[in-house]
Amino acid sequence: MNDWSRRIREGDARALARAATGIENGDPEALALLGELAPFTCHARIVGITGAPGAGKSTLVDALASALRREGKTLAILAVDPTSSLTGGAILGDRIRMQRHYADAAVFIRSMATRGSLGGLARATAGVVALMDAAGKDYVIIETVGVGQAEIAIAGLAQVTVVVLVPGMGDDVQALKAGILEIADVFAINKSDQPGADRVERELQAMMGLGDGRKPPIVKTVATDGKGIGELLDCVRAVPGRRQAKGAAAGSPDQATGLAAAGRETHPTHSHSGERKVKAEIGIIGGSGLYTMPGFEAAEEVLMQTPFGDPSDNFVLGTLAGRQVAFLSRHGRGHRISPSELNFRANIYGMKSLGVERIISLSAVGSLKEEHRPQDFVIPDQFFDRTRGRVSTFFGEGLVAHISFADPICPQMAGVVAGACATAGVNAKKGGTYLCMEGPAFSTKAESNVYRSWGMDVIGMTNLQEAKLAREAEICYVTVAMVTDYDCWHPQHDAVTVADIIANLVQNAAHACAVVAAAVAAMPAERTCQCGAALSHAILTDRATVPQTTRQKLGILIDKYFV
Repeated sequence: MNDWSRRIREGDARALARAATGIENGDPEALALLGELAPFTCHARIVGITGAPGAGKSTLVDALASALRREGKTLAILAVDPTSSLTGGAILGDRIRMQRHYADAAVFIRSMATRGSLGGLARATAGVVALMDAAGKDYVIIETVGVGQAEIAIAGLAQVTVVVLVPGMGDDVQALKAGILEIADVFAINKSDQPGADRVERELQAMMGLGDGRKPPIVKTVATDGKGIGELLDCVRAVPGRRQAKGAAAGSPDQATGLAAAGRETHPTHSHSGERKVKAEIGIIGGSGLYTMPGFEAAEEVLMQTPFGDPSDNFVLGTLAGRQVAFLSRHGRGHRISPSELNFRANIYGMKSLGVERIISLSAVGSLKEEHRPQDFVIPDQFFDRTRGRVSTFFGEGLVAHISFADPICPQMAGVVAGACATAGVNAKKGGTYLCMEGPAFSTKAESNVYRSWGMDVIGMTNLQEAKLAREAEICYVTVAMVTDYDCWHPQHDAVTVADIIANLVQNAAHACAVVAAAVAAMPAERTCQCGAALSHAILTDRATVPQTTRQKLGILIDKYFV
């Protein structure tokens, strides 16, 4: 152990601060230090505190720190702040509320600038967490910038995620759509002495019927006077450490530090050129609630590693209606990945590696036409791209291919799914255009009305890239667009309540399970479409000039055309 590592292990605050700065700046010496300290990790309890700006997160963290110090615990507080446009550093608003702990050697407080990183965390947060863990801290508390569709990365890093709500913050429907229900291990209703706290609690209780059936505890707090802090700490301690922290030993400051096994055995799978063991014939992409659908018998869970990085989650394999299927949670369990952050290539490559030839993709959408009512399903046959900068091809790096994408949906699968909707008693329309927007924010009224004038049918944020990559992988693909509400163009959009959204989501989830089961049962054994030969005339590059590394990387897709 070098002198720097020794000083950190001995609690030298200056050495710790220097290492944190080095990790944030990508300094090779600091990253090497993480590797040396890796054996000393997996000790700290990692707690994430997230919620909307103004919820009192910093004051709550300050109160938690005081309670932990009374118990003799040591802790590190990582306050992730927006980046200053002037200095490039953190705007230190959070630290102002924690001044009483600065003289305490057992409390290490660090502000971290997001520096343009999405997800509510700084890029180097995972590495700094590992550093604090190795320094012997009993608790590492991470306060995020704020929660929203793009700000829920904390669920993949913390062992316990506390979502802080506050009465009177406004649009409860938007909060529901943001996915906070799925990432919370504990809800804290802060400023609970204000009017509306009981209403927030009732709405949370009503929402508990969604998702995977978990019922996170709800604690009312008033952080300014310490009310409820002891109960909140008890709830934090009671949550099982389902994400096992591990140091960034590989030397990456943004290396993920959690693997959620969720009680299942996981099997790492490495995919290489030409290596494919058939494990599933039909892939299903949607929410994690599909894992527990009636009739599905789970057999194993596969942790996939692809040349394009990690998929959104582990693949859950099993049988449904006598067929071998593979489920993938698009946004990850806990809904922790925003649409703009999805690794579409890894998700589709993983399906190909498992032997999947058909994909049924379920997606919640907003309606752009009066005729597509909430709880209706639309099976689109066209896409319109309004995303920006997303990677939607496997090709490049010395190999050029141009697939035909005039008809992006497999006609055979669209017919099967339409029939499955009829079997399940779901009102569905076959045909229409899915407008794929960037997100994570929803449309403005001006945008929504323009999309309507173009004749678009539904609006979502995910399926276009999946469809393109599935075509390149010669996998049949169909979208099941489940209407949750009208987009903001509709005169009654603002009148939608939490109860309305809950009812639509619950009914759509039940319909999705029934439609998937019926579609899988009715799926023909043989493919009669042209999807399985999409690359037969698409590759333009002279085979002899394709780099060996590219050939190996894409072998599972192209080997049959290089014989």
